[in-house]
Amino acid sequence: MNKVSFIIALFTSASVMAQGQFQNETAGMITQTAGKIMQLAEAVPADKYDWSPEDGVRSFSGVFYHVISANYFFATKLGAKLPEGVNMETLEQDLKTKEDIAPALKQSTDVITAAIKSLKDDALANKVEFPFPGDYTTTTAALIALSHCNEHLGQLIAYSRMNGVTPPWSKK
Repeated sequence: MNKVSFIIALFTSASVMAQGQFQNETAGMITQTAGKIMQLAEAVPADKYDWSPEDGVRSFSGVFYHVISANYFFATKLGAKLPEGVNMETLEQDLKTKEDIAPALKQSTDVITAAIKSLKDDALANKVEFPFPGDYTTTTAALIALSHCNEHLGQLIAYSRMNGVTPPWSKK
């Protein structure tokens, strides 16, 4: 009887440990990627924030605003509330300087990662509506948020290197 109890306890503890694994790993990856975006926000000189590779393409600051607003957008789709003082319609105007960007990036990252971590395993298949076609779930929304951060990290790395800024984590 002790062997059976041990096996039941082992499988029960293993399944409990897996609860929230997707959420924690996804939030952790977003935190890591966003951390690199924040490092670039600090490394890029303030006078380069308006630089873009050509007309009609987002500038450094435009990419930072976009990442911040997307983090909030995805978080609200996952049930989070916007922090007090955040107005999505005036976000770009509210973040006027380099010094405004870093705390806003951090706050938006905290909001999206908290929203992902708060998802219950049984809610991962819940439907989420987006303003673009397709069928989406909370799992998809979390993965899109992660992919989105990575996409714009790559964009910001390219922008930085085009402007002679080496990403801080890749300096030797």
